[in-house]
Amino acid sequence: MDLSTTTQIILQNIPVFMRPTPEDGQKLRQYNEFFTRYQSAVITGFYDLIYSDVAAHAHITGMTRQQREMILHEWYRVTMSAQFDDLYWNWQALMGIIRVKHNVPNSAVLSMWSWIMSFLQERLLEEYPPAEAQAVIHILHKLHATVCGLIIESFIVTRQEAITRASGLNDRILGRLVNIEIDQLVKQGQTLVAEQTQLKMAAAA
Repeated sequence: MDLSTTTQIILQNIPVFMRPTPEDGQKLRQYNEFFTRYQSAVITGFYDLIYSDVAAHAHITGMTRQQREMILHEWYRVTMSAQFDDLYWNWQALMGIIRVKHNVPNSAVLSMWSWIMSFLQERLLEEYPPAEAQAVIHILHKLHATVCGLIIESFIVTRQEAITRASGLNDRILGRLVNIEIDQLVKQGQTLVAEQTQLKMAAAA
């Protein structure tokens, strides 16, 4: 499956009301001064957190902090220019594919995206009237949902295709094997929850 097709399939699975529109992009561009003013603070704060966390830091090898900050600067600049077209969405899906090679976990991506959202949201609420700030924040949440959907799903799709090609199994057989494993994990989870519930009840008695 090529990148454009993968991107479009993922986009179609995201509820339309949670996808940024051209009008949303136009609205965000009205706040270009705000987003530009905080660009350096976002990038510095982002990597201060990454480098202060042992688990997160373990996933970023092979480049210097300066090199990584340059990449994030470019991502932030392009993202906040709010040109929500096929080229931009394809680029976000490509980020997910690249993460397969570097083995950056989805949980790390989601948590740091949320940090960026929180950073911007706090300052929007500090600097603009509540209704105005909330309108911008709503668009940012749509952007967050769509970008994370593309990054996470493209990661999953790419890994699955790689496994399929490497194993020689067709999608139907691979799907059965996955379902068998999921059923086993569900049973283990149910057993664990039941045991923990019984322990809590016994401790409370």
